[in-house]
Amino acid sequence: MIKKLIQRPLKFLLVDSTVNILGNLFEQPLVMWAFIGWGWISILVMATSIVSQILAL
Repeated sequence: MIKKLIQRPLKFLLVDSTVNILGNLFEQPLVMWAFIGWGWISILVMATSIVSQILAL
């Protein structure tokens, strides 16, 4: 009973939303893929910068 109460919301949040997002992404033109990639690269650069600054302190 409790296992089902935990599994259903997690499945909805993780699996279903990921499938919907990926399904929508595959319908996008290549320009949108470039913007999405650029966004992820900038997020990774910011995260790396924050971590390196914390380690330098």
